[in-house]
Amino acid sequence: MSTTARRLAAAAAVLLAALAQGPPAAAAAAPAVTVLYTGLSNPRGLAFDPDGDLYVAEAGRGADGSPDPVCLPRPQGQGCFGATGAVGRLSVDGYERLLTGLPSLAGPDGTEAIGPTDVAFNRHGHSLLTIGLSEDPKVRAELPAPGQLMGGLYTMRRDPESWQELRLYPQLVTDLGGHEAGTNPDGGELDSNPQSVAYDADGAVVSDAGANSLLSVNPAGAVSTLAVFPNREAVAPPSFGLPPGTTVAMQSVPMGVAVRDGAYYVAELTGGPFPIGGARVWRVVPDQPPTVYAQGLTTAIDLAFGPDGSLYVLEFTHTSMYGPERGVGALMRIRREGATPELVLGDINFPGGLTIRNGNAYLTDCSTCATAGRVLRVPLPR
Repeated sequence: MSTTARRLAAAAAVLLAALAQGPPAAAAAAPAVTVLYTGLSNPRGLAFDPDGDLYVAEAGRGADGSPDPVCLPRPQGQGCFGATGAVGRLSVDGYERLLTGLPSLAGPDGTEAIGPTDVAFNRHGHSLLTIGLSEDPKVRAELPAPGQLMGGLYTMRRDPESWQELRLYPQLVTDLGGHEAGTNPDGGELDSNPQSVAYDADGAVVSDAGANSLLSVNPAGAVSTLAVFPNREAVAPPSFGLPPGTTVAMQSVPMGVAVRDGAYYVAELTGGPFPIGGARVWRVVPDQPPTVYAQGLTTAIDLAFGPDGSLYVLEFTHTSMYGPERGVGALMRIRREGATPELVLGDINFPGGLTIRNGNAYLTDCSTCATAGRVLRVPLPR
């Protein structure tokens, strides 16, 4: 039996054994998957422009072997800085990196990078780009010049001085890290990590995973807090070395965001210990407390609505963040509010971002890989 077959069998066994407790139900058959492109560096969010071209945020490869890089300590290991982040465009002519030289913090091998995280377009072709940080905003002062871009929201503009007509450059819309430093919405340690971005009627909305908050940005760049997602208690896994049944504080960690009918839908990754079935989708209506739209998910990282109104959720890992199944993600379907999530596609390798167009899901996988990231197309169930 192949490694893929063993993973699918293991995931199916876990899923069936847990059905009595109310987690996600399995769908009938896995859809066909088409690999549209490979060779990306830590690819994350992606979005179509009005012309039907697909743009991908690549978090980069960090220092990429440069001598004597500036490095910072991170929970997952040392992160070393380089200007290797990018935004690329996939069209009928192939893949081209249109915006390069963006900041990237990654491990010495170029994996698990922090850098460009998401892109968005409105119907007029205007664009937005988030660049992550996952640090106290003050550490930006310790980084080389491109590092000052981290923790910000940008629009992508054509460079008037470039002979390449389509070459882009980032123009600051607002400093989201500065909002965290000045207001600290969740009252915890200062930490800003802008993730998903979407246009709305008032400008844009951004999830800040480090700040556990959902932010509104008006056309003038002013930032306000739409919602703060609270901490919870979760049972510590055996790997924590604590007495059985011990609970630990778990942060919400908001990631993907979608806008529909005046409300915002936010995918919850959760922080450690990342319990199986412990992630949720939040629904946020301005000036009201956030409510839970769906639960029973694991490490939800992005989401998008399908043409039939179902909400599709991308899980970074479907079973656990620990052990051999770490990083084996899944695409889930939620037919309506409160419905049990259904498995559409399993065995996805570290998925990173999701968008939907013309009855197909487009997603990035190998999103923590230095040079092996991919763009996949998956037909949605009918």
